[in-house]
Amino acid sequence: MERLIQYFIEDERCLGYVWKQERGQRVVIVVDDCFKLVEYDNPPNAFGFGLKVIFDKLSCRDDTLAIGFFDLPQSPKIPDIVLIINTIKTWISELDSHNYKLYLLVDYFHGQQTMESKANGLKFVDYWHEHQPLPAEKIAYLSLGGVNTPNHYRLQCFQKTLIHDQKADYKLLPEDFLHWLDIDEHPLFRLWRYSNRWFLSDDTTILVKHNFAVARKFLFDQKNDTDLFQAGEYKRKISNALEVNIPNAWWENEESAKNIHESLKCLCGAFFCGQTNNNAKRHLSVGAAYLIALMAHQKIYGNGDVFMNDTEAWIECSQAASPIFALQDQETARTSAIALYDCFICLFTPRSKNAYQESFLASSQVRNICFYESGRVLKIQLNWNAQNPSSDRQENLAKTISPIFKQQTINVSQFAKNTRNSVLNLWCQMAISDNGFMSPGAIYMEGDTVVVASIK
Repeated sequence: MERLIQYFIEDERCLGYVWKQERGQRVVIVVDDCFKLVEYDNPPNAFGFGLKVIFDKLSCRDDTLAIGFFDLPQSPKIPDIVLIINTIKTWISELDSHNYKLYLLVDYFHGQQTMESKANGLKFVDYWHEHQPLPAEKIAYLSLGGVNTPNHYRLQCFQKTLIHDQKADYKLLPEDFLHWLDIDEHPLFRLWRYSNRWFLSDDTTILVKHNFAVARKFLFDQKNDTDLFQAGEYKRKISNALEVNIPNAWWENEESAKNIHESLKCLCGAFFCGQTNNNAKRHLSVGAAYLIALMAHQKIYGNGDVFMNDTEAWIECSQAASPIFALQDQETARTSAIALYDCFICLFTPRSKNAYQESFLASSQVRNICFYESGRVLKIQLNWNAQNPSSDRQENLAKTISPIFKQQTINVSQFAKNTRNSVLNLWCQMAISDNGFMSPGAIYMEGDTVVVASIK
């Protein structure tokens, strides 16, 4: 805990633990009478649950400027409330930043009794709302036993135990908490979080196991209500992880279901090299590229209709697990997957708004998508052509990209600001291999068609 330091007031009382860095905007303040338990990975009592998890998860983010844990007022009396608020104001002034966004979390109760007379947090928030001592982006409650306690302002309340459950390094904070903090989780990172234990063969993995034969039993040989329930849960978990409503028709054919199952192994779970460094031997495949493209389309348009029109899309795709990237270390593999996702985002976004953004429009830029050669080749036909000028540029995409590759120095952006950046990022990632150089696949665009193919 060397990064958190104690914060004292003039009479040398410790009223907080604080941390800051030289970048970011988000300032998170937790007001809790168990603030000193932020030092413990495993607090001596449940009232300290979640505090260190909040610190560990948010302090590693570049967009977090500072985090402070302060004592909850000892009583609902105004002097006790003002003491804590003035302490917070003094610390905020020491950050030397006026460009911050404050997120305030307040515990309901002082002590271990959940009685209204001990709900000092409610009085604290009332005072804050009335006097506005500092501009707060958002205010919410953080509590162990007061989740259902009514409050005047109908603020959200986050349960300490649910946050504490996410303490493992590979887990992220609960989705509703991240949303409250205005933290957008990349769809692929969300997928990797959901699928952390997929495809293992141990007892902790119940549904999405390595061997499809296990899933086949409850998907196609249902003998009782348990099988029926497991089939529904299997489909639900995969749809939730991808954030896509996969059509039931894709699961009704055994070969189709198996090919999706095997393609998922090349995108997430225990065998994907971007999920773990523990001897994972799979990287993005043609089938995985289909799923990433589907996720990108869902992000832009709010649906995946054009991808799901063909109910038999996955049936003749026994080779969809053929790789398009070479093996890479975990961080590089994740960057590669994101580069492919970003490229699809840029290609699918309407040309007049060719930026990384959501655009829930009625007309998709994707005309057709289809597997070929038993799943070794994927072709995505678009409603625009790389040889034709777009509505926002006089040059076409082909002529825009060609000169870039002829330069002596090629500048690659960390983020895909436009289609050109996304193509360059993807090109660089496809050149990286732990076993040599370049990839066993090709991704290219010719005319109005994007082709993803494996040669291995």
